[in-house]
Amino acid sequence: MLLAGVFACGTAREQVAGSSEANGDDSQEITEKERLESTAMLIDGIQQKLLGNIERAADLFRNAAEKDPENDAAYYELAKINASTGDYENALARINRAISLDPTNKEYQLILSDIYILQDELSSAVQVYENLAREHPENIELQRNLVSAYMHTERYDDAVSVLEQIEALTGFSKEISMQKQRIWLNQGDYERAIDEAEQMIEHFPEETIFYELLGELYMETGREEQARDIYLQLLEYEPDSHMARLLLADYYHQNNQEDEAFAQLLMAFNSPKLDIDAKGRIIYSYMVRVEEDPKYLEKALELSDIMLENHPEDPEAFLVYGDLLHTGGQLEKARDMYLRGVRLDPSNLQVWQQILSLDLRLEEYSSMLEHSDMALEYFFEQPVLFLFNGLANLQLEHYEAAASSLEYGLMMTVSDDELKKDFLTMLGDVYYNLNAHEESDRYYEQVLELDPDNPTALNNYSYHLALRKERLDQALEMSGRSIEAEPDNAAFLDTYGWIKYQKGNYQEAKQWIGRAIEVAEKPSAAVLEHYGDVMYKLGDVESAVLYWEKAAEAGNGSEFLDKKIQDRTLYE
Repeated sequence: MLLAGVFACGTAREQVAGSSEANGDDSQEITEKERLESTAMLIDGIQQKLLGNIERAADLFRNAAEKDPENDAAYYELAKINASTGDYENALARINRAISLDPTNKEYQLILSDIYILQDELSSAVQVYENLAREHPENIELQRNLVSAYMHTERYDDAVSVLEQIEALTGFSKEISMQKQRIWLNQGDYERAIDEAEQMIEHFPEETIFYELLGELYMETGREEQARDIYLQLLEYEPDSHMARLLLADYYHQNNQEDEAFAQLLMAFNSPKLDIDAKGRIIYSYMVRVEEDPKYLEKALELSDIMLENHPEDPEAFLVYGDLLHTGGQLEKARDMYLRGVRLDPSNLQVWQQILSLDLRLEEYSSMLEHSDMALEYFFEQPVLFLFNGLANLQLEHYEAAASSLEYGLMMTVSDDELKKDFLTMLGDVYYNLNAHEESDRYYEQVLELDPDNPTALNNYSYHLALRKERLDQALEMSGRSIEAEPDNAAFLDTYGWIKYQKGNYQEAKQWIGRAIEVAEKPSAAVLEHYGDVMYKLGDVESAVLYWEKAAEAGNGSEFLDKKIQDRTLYE
């Protein structure tokens, strides 16, 4: 219920209206001149109110009421001003005075009901609406106000009764029928709601929404066969109805008829009226079920193909398809699908990050460099993109470029300590490869100042100290702490073993590096080569050569690896 009449103005609170104003002085005769002056004040007050001069308007309305105590409109205007500021006592006194002067004016009655509502006296407001509806039985707007009042006070049966009175005056209508149906559903009276929905279809067979509503009611009440029949009936009226197809798909799914359900989905997806957001939600629902049964992936891919065919210029279609391929473990195809999406809409930072993460998982660093450069054209202020760019350059041995990119990204990383630690650790790696060891150590130590137990910084710092054969006791202590944090990390185990190797503890080195090989899903060339070096030091040349050869197969071994294999001799 809208209180538009009350909230048309506002002013300060005042003392309660006195008896002379509220009740008038009936013993005093008012001259025609005084009535005209009162009317003029009323008109001036309305003009001032329209201009926003509420205080001045209120003064004029009060003067008008004093000049002519029978000026009902003046009391009406004052009541609205009082109510708008919460001065309900004066508002009630004045609107009741206006009503006593003109009992037939329904606008005065409506303001009275609004004031009751503002005071949360809903039963009094309902009584006003009832009186108005009784006095004006053919006024549809007043009858609708009464329905709203009954609904607000949860008098649902009374609301239905008034709706039926309106229907008797206006005939069967969609709006009234829908209101009655909502009321019955709110009361849990599904039978009457279904009866009403069936009548709606009889009166409006061309309105497809009514078939959908009735079908949902049938489904909710366990009448699944009737729901199916109503959906089929809908298809007779509208053969291209994607909603009917979706509802039938839901029916078949609930009855474990998955092939029939999927057939309906395929037809729904071919409808241009089914928007891409709805298609995406359906595909995501299949993605959730992939883990329980891989066949759902094939079905989701088929639906995605149709979606792409129908929405070739919509980036969302490619992003949904990319998510699906990602879920199915098809990482390269997923990345390529994301790329097609961001070429249509490059403004999605999250998708760029997904692309770069997939480049990393695929270990395709040239692609990562290319894609991070592309993303930085649109998001030059995003430090995480510089992190990916720096990592790509580091892996490609573009150390100067890596340092430049990482230093720039670090400057933008102010409040995110986690990201800052990633930058600092990677800069430590970069400067080690630039033979700027003091600079490298400084960056590692900055990480450890922020996070003394950061396992990656502890490992990388200790590994580079081992390669330099410097501060080996400190390196061993740091490496041990990294293993405490991640005991099954192959790289960390290899570092610990390599420090043991540099200290001449070859048996212990064999134990730790051997453990690294065991836990690694795919041992790196460095770990395999290290194990070969250890075996050589232990006098087992055949095993040493065998592991050197495995390292060569894995790729990215040391500069001496081929010579080691050829000469069957350790070079360091």
